Amino acid sequence: MRVASVLLLAVLASFSAADDPSKPHDHQGKLDKFKLGPPPALSSSERAAVDAGKTVSKTVPVEGGARALAVFDVAAPPAVVWACINDLPAYPRMVPGVHATKVYGGGTRGGVKTTLVTWTLKLLGYSVTYHLEFQHSPSASAAAFALDYSRNSDIDDTVGYWHVAPRNGGSSSRVTYSAALLLKGWFPKPVVDFLLSTTLGRATQWVATEAATRLRKEGTSAAPSHGRRCTGVWPFRRCAPPPAPPPPP
Repeated sequence: MRVASVLLLAVLASFSAADDPSKPHDHQGKLDKFKLGPPPALSSSERAAVDAGKTVSKTVPVEGGARALAVFDVAAPPAVVWACINDLPAYPRMVPGVHATKVYGGGTRGGVKTTLVTWTLKLLGYSVTYHLEFQHSPSASAAAFALDYSRNSDIDDTVGYWHVAPRNGGSSSRVTYSAALLLKGWFPKPVVDFLLSTTLGRATQWVATEAATRLRKEGTSAAPSHGRRCTGVWPFRRCAPPPAPPPPP
């Protein structure tokens, strides 16, 4: 870990002030972008592992970086999980290492919401800034992101993907997260492995933690049941209708 930290320090120190929103990125994308659709199928053994409460993750090296995948369950309905993922201004509070996010544009077209956001990471005293185009399709229950190539970023390229599927009648969620990263220049493999493993670990941890926190807050403000039989947590709380009054004598 000490060697990896030293290597990471050297990598981050090599970042100059390349981030410049007034200039375009030096290319229009090297990594294949993710599509807003269903996630890749798991093998039977991977599915069994996730069903048992484990996180399934794997990393595939690519030239200059790596592509990684994680699948895990979260004990919260999909609407709560998506509220966490889409709360881009709150990432500095939710995700360790994210120092700042700033939304600078976006819109909705064809049912897909696009958000343009600048990310600043601070690791070991060094800053890395890059600009993302984040798209969310509620109908596909998927989101995808890539660099905003109209602005120059400190990293060479990155793409990513989220998918949230209901589980257990909608009371929990199966989350698929995939990301790929290319650094500028050549970097030792341990550095890439260290960065991606850290990114994936935080992705599988902060979502569950934040979703649980939001559920607890919602639970404390649940509407009273007024003697009715209720299930779930607000705003997913459902109460049976009150009993009919007895017939007049």
